[in-house]
Amino acid sequence: MVEFKKLSLNISKSNFVIFHPYQRKLYREVNLKIIDNNLEQLVSLERKTYVKYLGVLIDSNLSWKHHINYISSKISKGIGIIARLRHLVPRATLLNIYRSLIELYISYGLVASGQAANAHSNKLVILQKRVLRLMYFSNYTSHSAPLFACSGILPIKMLYFKLVASLLHDIENHCAPPNISALFTRSEQVHSYSTRSSVAGSLYIKQARTNHLLLSFCRVGAKIWNGIPSLNFRSKGKHLLNAN
Repeated sequence: MVEFKKLSLNISKSNFVIFHPYQRKLYREVNLKIIDNNLEQLVSLERKTYVKYLGVLIDSNLSWKHHINYISSKISKGIGIIARLRHLVPRATLLNIYRSLIELYISYGLVASGQAANAHSNKLVILQKRVLRLMYFSNYTSHSAPLFACSGILPIKMLYFKLVASLLHDIENHCAPPNISALFTRSEQVHSYSTRSSVAGSLYIKQARTNHLLLSFCRVGAKIWNGIPSLNFRSKGKHLLNAN
């Protein structure tokens, strides 16, 4: 039995979620109970399809649908502010507003949600292109690539790659939490013989039999890190960050 000293739980705000693949349905009812010291009795906890943890909405299937819908609503408010101010302030001010009210929400939790299905992530892509066209007074059908280049704003996919590479740089330099660092293994620790990846100091890319594992952070992160061109393995992350 785990003992929590001097820890008081708010029972009314406590709930739980069961994580499982979308294809696998739960056929058993799970009833979790906790002792309410105020009432001196067992109280059943409510089961949720998603929970909010440190500002990130984590759903039972890890589809990130609820989180993307949540930040999409936040981003839409920022777009409304830019739409009203674009006639009154210089573009440099609009870009600062973008980074404060829009990119902040896009970046937060993107390392986890960046591999969400296109059906969900496309909402953010559309909103990002929309705000760029508003800032540059472009037609809604105009190409967004020149606008990204002029503004210095990274598309969401490239921003995801940058954030993942930055985190891998922290892992390489032993600055990341141990539980995240434990997700990655060097190729030289897996193969007993010399290979091209082990000699280069690359990260081992785990085998995947399911789509969930295929898109997992441990695989995607290793592939991004191994794909960064650099003269020195330890300077990969620093090289990428300086380039941006």
